[in-house]
Parts: sequence; C-alpha cells; structure tokens
Amino acid sequence: MKLLFFILLSFFCLGEGTLKSYEAFDNILNEYVDLNGNVNYKGILENPYSFNQYFEFIEKISPHSHPKYFNTNNEKMAYWINTYNALIIKLMIENPEKDILNISMGHAIWLTKFKVGNKKISLYKIEHQILRKMDDPRIHFAINCGSKSCPPLGHRIFLPETLDAQLEERTISFINNNSNVYIDYDSNTIFLNKIFKWYKKDFKNVKKYLLKYLNEPVNYSDIKKFKIKYYNYDWSSNGLLNQ
Repeated sequence: MKLLFFILLSFFCLGEGTLKSYEAFDNILNEYVDLNGNVNYKGILENPYSFNQYFEFIEKISPHSHPKYFNTNNEKMAYWINTYNALIIKLMIENPEKDILNISMGHAIWLTKFKVGNKKISLYKIEHQILRKMDDPRIHFAINCGSKSCPPLGHRIFLPETLDAQLEERTISFINNNSNVYIDYDSNTIFLNKIFKWYKKDFKNVKKYLLKYLNEPVNYSDIKKFKIKYYNYDWSSNGLLNQ
C-alpha cells in the first residue's frame, strides 16, 4: 500500500525528501498510536525529526498551492484528512498534559491558523469549508480531534488509491462501537455520539445512514419512531495515561 502511494508521489516530482516525509508520518502513526486509538504524544515530542519532515512538506505543498499535483477528489481528500490529523497532533504535543479545549479559549481552538501550502489556514476551514464540501459524511469518522469521544486516530495515513476502503473501515468500526451507537429496544431509544447531532445535515437521514453500516440486521420500520439521545462528549485527551 505504501509503495503505491510513493509511486503516486513520484509523479508529483517533489523529490526524495517529500517521499520520506510521508513515510515518516505513516511510521509515526504506526509506532505511537495504540490499538484503541490512544496516542503517545510524549513519544512523538521526544522524537520530533520524523514529524517535522512531514510538516516541512505540508507547509509548502497543498491542493491550493499546487493544484496540478492533486488531480482527483481522492488525492485532495486524503491530503486534507492527513493534514488535519497531523495539525491536531501538533497542537497536542505543543501543549502537553492539556485537553484540546484547554489549549485556547474552548472551541476557539479550531480557529487557530497554521501554515499549509504557504498560506495560513485554520482547522475550521479544513473541516467545514474543504472536507465537508466534498459531500462524503465518512470524513467525520476519519478526522481526529485529540479527544476520547473523537473517532480514533488510525495506524496509517490515508492514501488516494485506498481511500474509499479506508473510509468504509473507519465508518463501520465507529458505528458498531456501542460507545458511539447503541439501540435500546426496551426504551425505544437510539443513543448516539454527538457527531451525529452536530453534522446531522451531512448524514441526511441519520437512522437510515446507521442501517447501512450496522453489523446487526435492523429494519428501518422497527426504529423509525425511536427517540434519539446523545452521549456526553468526552473532550479529555486521547493521550496515553502513562506517557
């Protein structure tokens, strides 16, 4: 899978250093994210060289600054998902032992701007004005906000060639976790992660969307009139407790 990605990048003519920067970020995810999505931020901070390699790339190159390098929707989407996740990691390692909402003035953290493609851009813009406009709700299960209730950070970067399969895997995993989606037939209630509330418009009909991915067979007619309640969102850090 990596090889395909590096072949793709070779057509970008961005040089060996760029190829190494992508490989470095992929290795970071593989080495410092555990099976539950907990992140060893301290480990990344103590070994910053690989992480810095990736940032040297995204600071200079983006679909906005170099559109000819990103010809397909998958190439653009994979880039922005990876970049968003990396920027969150950057915030977390630069603010050790803080939860994401304690770094700045609460939700104002999403307005923090970073240099990407030689321009200043915020997390808010990446999520709401770029990724969401691509009209694929699965992105909500791919981007991570550094918190426990967020979809977990995966072990691999997103690749254009395998993006659809990766998004499907993340969506299925998230929806089939009882901590995110639980149907209580006794009380006729569906308990959901607040992501389904905040981005309700993206999912169109939330109940029908869930049925596409639930492993257990559920008929829409059985849950059509069920109430929806939302779990409290846990904004505490997804960092490893014993870093």
